[in-house]
Amino acid sequence: MVNNIGFTLNSVTLCINIFTCGISLIILTGILYYLRHNRMKKDDRITIILCANIYTLIFLYTIILMSFNIQAILGQLYAQDFNSPWCLLMGYFAAIFLSMVYWSFANQAFFRLCRIVYSNIKWLQYFWLYIVIPPIEFILVCLLLCPILLWHDIVYLSSDYYCNVANKNIRGIVWLLSLGYGTPLLLLLFIYMYITIYIYRQMNTQTLIVKQRQQRDLVVIRRILITVALLIALQIPRIVLLIMLFITKQEYTFFARIEWLFISFSMIGLCISMAIFTPQLRSIILKKFRPSRLVPITGTLAGTLPSRPNNIIE
Repeated sequence: MVNNIGFTLNSVTLCINIFTCGISLIILTGILYYLRHNRMKKDDRITIILCANIYTLIFLYTIILMSFNIQAILGQLYAQDFNSPWCLLMGYFAAIFLSMVYWSFANQAFFRLCRIVYSNIKWLQYFWLYIVIPPIEFILVCLLLCPILLWHDIVYLSSDYYCNVANKNIRGIVWLLSLGYGTPLLLLLFIYMYITIYIYRQMNTQTLIVKQRQQRDLVVIRRILITVALLIALQIPRIVLLIMLFITKQEYTFFARIEWLFISFSMIGLCISMAIFTPQLRSIILKKFRPSRLVPITGTLAGTLPSRPNNIIE
C-alpha cells in the first residue's frame, strides 16, 4: 500500500513536470521567434526578455525535477542506487535554479520600479542592463548557495533515490529558505508595495494620460500578486512539514514526494499565470494562435475594375 502511494505520487508529479516542460518550451520558442521577426518598443522588449528568462529557468528546473521523479520510480521498481557525485551536483543545481526563479521575478519587479518610479534615470532602463543582470545573478547565487555543498548538507536520500538537503538538516534548510528563497521574495514584495504606494500618492498630481497609465500599472500589479502568491506557496509545504517534524520528531513517509508534487503544481501555475497576466506576452500568444482573416480577392478586384463603355466595338 505504501509503495503504491509513493509510486502514484511520483508518477503524477512526473506527468505534471512533463506538461510544464512542454508549455514553457513552446512559449519560450514563440517568444524567441517573435523577438527575431518583429520590432517592439523598448519597454515591451525588456518585459518579454525578462519573461523569456523566467521560462528558461522554469524549463531547466522542471527538467531536474523530472530526473528526480524518474530516479524515484526506477529506484522503487528495481531498487537501483543513484548515489554519485553527479547526483549531488544535480541536487545543488536544483536549489540554484529554484532560487534563480525567485530572483528572475525580482528582476521583473525591479524593471517596473525603474520604469514607474525612476523613469528619469535613463541608464536604469537600458535594454542591455537586463541582458547582463541574469548571468551575474547566476554566478552570485552559485556562490551564495555553495556552503550547502561544502558543508555536505546535500546528501543522497536512500528512501527517495535522489540527492537533496535532508529535511532534518536544520542548517541547510534554514540557509536555503532564508538566503536562497526568502531574500528575493522579500525584495519582490517590498518593490511592489513601494510602487503601489508611489502610484497612489501621485494620482492627484498627474495629467489624465499619466493617470490612465498608472491605472493600467496598478491592474498589472494586482494580477502579479497571484504570481507572488504562487511563489510563496512553493515553500509552504516544506515549512508546514518542518513544523510537524519539529513537533513530532518524526519525518512523514511521503514528506519529500508531497513537497515535489506541490512545487510541480506551482510551476505550472507560474507558466500559465505569466501568459495570462503579462499583457505583452498575452498579445504574442494571441497573435500566434489567432486564425488569420482572409479577404476574398474576386469581389474586391471586380469592384475596382472600370467597366467598358457600351459604344466600344472590338
